Amino acid sequence: MRKDIDRILAKRGADGLLLYSESYLNPNMYYLTKFLTPDPFIFLKKVDSSPIILVNSMEFSRAKKESIVKDVRSFEDYGYSEVVKASKSPKIGVLKFLASVIEREIGKGIVICVPPDFPLIAANALRRKGLTIRPMFDVVEKARETKMPEEIKEITRVQRINEKVLAEVIELIKDCEVGANKTLMNPKKERTHLTMGYLKTFIAHKFLDNWCAIEKDIIVACGPQSSNPHFHGYMKSKIKANQPIVLDIYPRSIEKRYWSDMTRTIVKGKASKEIKRMFESVLDAKNVCIESLRAGVLGNEVYNICCDIFEKAGYNTLRGGKKIEKGFIHSLGHGVGLEIHEKPAMNEFNRTPLEKHSVVSVEPGLYNPKIGGVRIEDIVEITSRGYNNLTEMPVELEI
Repeated sequence: MRKDIDRILAKRGADGLLLYSESYLNPNMYYLTKFLTPDPFIFLKKVDSSPIILVNSMEFSRAKKESIVKDVRSFEDYGYSEVVKASKSPKIGVLKFLASVIEREIGKGIVICVPPDFPLIAANALRRKGLTIRPMFDVVEKARETKMPEEIKEITRVQRINEKVLAEVIELIKDCEVGANKTLMNPKKERTHLTMGYLKTFIAHKFLDNWCAIEKDIIVACGPQSSNPHFHGYMKSKIKANQPIVLDIYPRSIEKRYWSDMTRTIVKGKASKEIKRMFESVLDAKNVCIESLRAGVLGNEVYNICCDIFEKAGYNTLRGGKKIEKGFIHSLGHGVGLEIHEKPAMNEFNRTPLEKHSVVSVEPGLYNPKIGGVRIEDIVEITSRGYNNLTEMPVELEI
């Protein structure tokens, strides 16, 4: 949570935090300010002091109204135009301006934390001023890991929309007639096949109607293609009966920018015996792993529970560094929030305890290149005594 920033900085040996970025694509900048702009601006915070932001003149009035940072200042308060005009080029002038602001507001002899993607050219300009700049991993990300009640509420709201849309998609597939070569016929477009591209377009329109967006290509994969976990599906590929259809859908709220994530695997018609067996194992792994969640459990402990279940059922896993193409070939889950993939991770390498009020996906899967894949995913809030499953959509295989 934001209130943890000072504690995290102090633990890392930093006295202050600096970000210089826009906030449309930078979730950390948006998280710290709740001010959305495509133009770069400055966020500054000393440990045990309130933050300040500096924005260009055009954004000043809006930033004062919208930002959760109360101390909003204009670039012109620091002589931006004069500094830039006096420089050899505008880009060099911006760097000199940035350095002059940091020197004035934070000063020398103080360790200033910047994110690992902070521009090297900007860091060099600050260091030439004698400022101590230290890139650090996972400072703001660590604060973002635990969610405030309003964040949980928004993720849950988006998840309800996700479930509504996915239910409509499944109903559409259910209404399809089976044509030649077991190809599904689109019930909304006479004499046309149901394609992955049509389903993606259908989903995108439904989300826009609910003020959500798909900013990353969603996964709609059928048959052997679904054995690749991140195969998004060719637009012209046809959906077929009696084959696994993996639907991994992750919309983002346009207004508040929080994501949701959910996967269901269905079969229109009859699933093969092996797909049924894979489905039962994956569902069992999902349920058992969710039941094991609580604050304090390690990410790799939950991952190992999943691997135990699959290996006992006779499937291969990646555990121990094995190189496999068939079986459980990815991690168990990831954090969900202002990014679709954020901390914490549930994989073989994460030995960090899960914290209460973090939101994680639980998405075990099994894959066989010859017949396809099965993945089932819920998103879950970690609590002090267990979990709160934010996903309400039922799980079914054959429709």
